[in-house]
Amino acid sequence: MIRIRQKFNQTRIQDVYGAVLEQFKRREIRKLVHAKDRVAVGCGSRGIHGMDVIAKGVIDSLLELGARPFIVPAMGSHGGATPAGQRQILSSYGITEETMGVPIVDTMETVSLGETKSGIPIFFSKPAYEADWVLPINRIKLHTDFSGPIESGLIKMMSIGFGKEKGCTSLHRHGTADFARIIPEAGRKILSCVHMRFGIGIVENACDHTAVIEAIQGEALFDREPQLLELSKKLFPGIPFQTVDVLIVEKFGKDISGAGMDPNITGRSSVGPVKYFTGPRIQRIVVCDLTDASHGNGVAVNVADFITRKFFDKLDLKAVYANGLACCNPQACQIPVIMETEEGAVAMAVKTCRFIDPEHPRIVRLRSTLHLDEFEISEALREEALANPNIEIL
Repeated sequence: MIRIRQKFNQTRIQDVYGAVLEQFKRREIRKLVHAKDRVAVGCGSRGIHGMDVIAKGVIDSLLELGARPFIVPAMGSHGGATPAGQRQILSSYGITEETMGVPIVDTMETVSLGETKSGIPIFFSKPAYEADWVLPINRIKLHTDFSGPIESGLIKMMSIGFGKEKGCTSLHRHGTADFARIIPEAGRKILSCVHMRFGIGIVENACDHTAVIEAIQGEALFDREPQLLELSKKLFPGIPFQTVDVLIVEKFGKDISGAGMDPNITGRSSVGPVKYFTGPRIQRIVVCDLTDASHGNGVAVNVADFITRKFFDKLDLKAVYANGLACCNPQACQIPVIMETEEGAVAMAVKTCRFIDPEHPRIVRLRSTLHLDEFEISEALREEALANPNIEIL
């Protein structure tokens, strides 16, 4: 195998904690925080780079201004849809009561906010609803199952993350294919019922480092989030080949993508092929291992063709089923072919490919779909790599 490096825009924030503090120094943001405010700070289940540092910056800034923040796990049905499971996910990111210096209120209890204009019931975290206001922290990026002007970000966290299992299920019952309409509609309903003075939006570069941190006022959210989504798309990486016989993914997990591995990289989502996908045509996908931070939740691994015994043995089917079924997506709970070893899985993947040169298969090996700056390719892809000015062979 040949190791290569892609040349990406490396724009990043060096002092992430300091960048958060700077946002709170903005006059229009600072005046929104009042002494003794009880503020529900939403932290999710995504593996955001430096999430503990960002959350700490938010908490420290609120405390400095005299507010009384507490943390709410805003992650829908993740963590097995249990308080302990959601607290454990936050802990794996370095977010604990000890490190943050404030309480974590992890109940799954919700309140009903009524229905959207199209009749979808909306639910919201009870402790967050009872706070003076809510401050979500989330990464803004392409979603794994739908496309539109609003995808993954603060609005989706308000709609599904804070909705806990009940709110998550309510929206997913109408299908992710219609989320481009449903998420904004749910978000508008929630913002009419819940005080969200501002949130912290994050954009990452192609190497998974923080490129933008911005405090976005609630009244500007529906204008600003689509703009940051467009920036995220420009920074988004990809596999720079037209066809790949076998894609090997070493690590799969919820800390990498909500789908375990990003469908915007592979072209496959748990509900089917990704529409308008412009990346490579991939015949077979092999997944080798599940990240520890997933806590056994390998939901959406149905997009792979082969997994290893090591991966399978790490699965907590209760967590898988809780997540997949809450999203009304039993397909995402299905298990691919299990091979005893990685070598056996790759060999079978090559063997089952159609219309290829089996002696010279086109293979790409990634650490994960978050790591596309450096990865390995087979000899069959060498000439294409050499012809690409944005690829360096190491």
